[in-house]
Amino acid sequence: MRRTVRAGETLTCPSCLTVNQHSAGFCKECGAPIGAVSTLDPMQTIQSEGFLFRKAVTGRPKPIVLLGIWILNLPAFAVSLGVAIYLLLNKRGWADFIFFWGAVAISFITFVILYKVTRNYLTIPRKPEG
Repeated sequence: MRRTVRAGETLTCPSCLTVNQHSAGFCKECGAPIGAVSTLDPMQTIQSEGFLFRKAVTGRPKPIVLLGIWILNLPAFAVSLGVAIYLLLNKRGWADFIFFWGAVAISFITFVILYKVTRNYLTIPRKPEG
């Protein structure tokens, strides 16, 4: 069954409860993705994923967000750290030197994300319900 959109219909943001136009892809107040188009267009998908990461490192994330960040970043951290250690022990030339520093950068970025999200989850108090 197909749903028709009436003129003047609005959509409430699930993140901040701001009322938005039905055609909006992102909330006008907080920038959260609220429309179906925000997950179809490649550029808007990147913006949607960025919203998740920004929200996770600036406030207290929900347990499912914490778990998701760990699932996404722990493998990248482990692999890039392993590559950096391997290249450090088996240096052969300029290409290995460049790849070593690339692996170090990826390890550092993923570690910072994991650290900040976990710290925020453990130290920022929960909002009182009600």
